[in-house]
Amino acid sequence: MIKRILVALDPDEDTPVATRFSIRLAKRFDASLTGLAVVDISNIHSAIGIGGYGTEIYGRQIWTEMADETRRIAENLLNSFKQRVEKEGVRHRDVKEQGASYDLIVEEMKYHDLLVVGRDSHFFYNQPDRDTDTLANVVKKGVSPTLVVMNEYRSVENVIITFDGSAPAARSLKAFVHLLPYGKDIEIDLVYVADGESSEDMDKAMTILKQAEDYLKEHNFRYISKEVLEKGEPGERIMEHQKKRSPDLTVLGAHSVSAVKRAAFGSTTHHLITNSEVPLFLSP
Repeated sequence: MIKRILVALDPDEDTPVATRFSIRLAKRFDASLTGLAVVDISNIHSAIGIGGYGTEIYGRQIWTEMADETRRIAENLLNSFKQRVEKEGVRHRDVKEQGASYDLIVEEMKYHDLLVVGRDSHFFYNQPDRDTDTLANVVKKGVSPTLVVMNEYRSVENVIITFDGSAPAARSLKAFVHLLPYGKDIEIDLVYVADGESSEDMDKAMTILKQAEDYLKEHNFRYISKEVLEKGEPGERIMEHQKKRSPDLTVLGAHSVSAVKRAAFGSTTHHLITNSEVPLFLSP
């Protein structure tokens, strides 16, 4: 059951969507929300490129201005969050911390059941176009599940659960079942990307999916289908299946060993984080 939800606030367009998802969940479970704004100024020195003695005073002035701007943005984010959740009558707390963004988010996750965050969150408020590895580090090192949302809100009634029998996939499946974010009357599509084309490969895939189906049925999920997707790059196969089925959410495991430079995700997760048009539910 969900009783405390953490919302990581960022100036990107998907933060209001994350807030909306969080409000709906909070109302469903009578849960409280925590809006977290992180004043992360660790990038400022590299941003202004402080040089020799002649530029030190000027650099210090620019550093102060950028730090002040970052704090102002954090305050604005918290104010917007507060106004929205209070309008909806949801209990909340507002937190502003200074430090490395992913460290602070991970610390707060220890005391929350779910993190809701936008896919495009960058967290360097003073450089809104600069990409960061914050999301990857949070999912890898966090201790609670993460709901990654895109730029559009949607009610969740149809869910794809990607399941290959691995530990990361099992953790995400179990977290989704135990938290019950959208109840038990949702339609679930269990999918496995085949390892090969032989009958042994198909049997293995169906056996693993059957085990996942039995687990879901024991928890009183009733509307379950299973499908083995043909062999190929898993991220691309899952994306093709998303387009075919138009789900409202995809559940998948977050692999900690990366096959993609600068990402702490596995290659499949990275592909879906980058390209998915529907929210993703992941567990560390």
